[in-house]
Amino acid sequence: MLSFIWGLFLLLNSATIGCAERVELFWDICRLNISRDGYSTWKSMCVNNAVPIPPVHVTQGDVLVLNVRNSLDVPTAVHAHGIYHNYTDYYDGAEMVTECGIPQGENFTYIIDTTNQVGDLWIHGHAHSQLTDGFRTPFIIHEKIKPSTYDEEKLLYFEDWNERAFKDM
Repeated sequence: MLSFIWGLFLLLNSATIGCAERVELFWDICRLNISRDGYSTWKSMCVNNAVPIPPVHVTQGDVLVLNVRNSLDVPTAVHAHGIYHNYTDYYDGAEMVTECGIPQGENFTYIIDTTNQVGDLWIHGHAHSQLTDGFRTPFIIHEKIKPSTYDEEKLLYFEDWNERAFKDM
């Protein structure tokens, strides 16, 4: 109960510190029939019918509110890899470790405070080989004050794709 109260305090307090924003995303986790290689078609993991899943960008100090709807036929969980969940481990997204997962047809809201964090991380599915089937995307926490100047920043991310779902291999 204490960790929930601390998490609520962080969420409410972050809106009053500096220029922190509440970045709210709505994700419908689903599968989509696609052909990535031009030969075979299979049901890839997607968010809001998008493949690949768009990257998530926030600024240090923002609070990411990730509203997740599970439209799969199995439970799912969302893990923000590299995030420190100090007093908010129930938002860690490790199915059967810190949570039971989001049941089929249900919703869950993850609240991720980025006050003391910065860097190039990633968000991925943490249940039923969903990471291997495409449930992954970059999670970029931009620094409030850039340490140096440069012309532009590019994000490149690559994925391995199989000709069928992981569970069928």
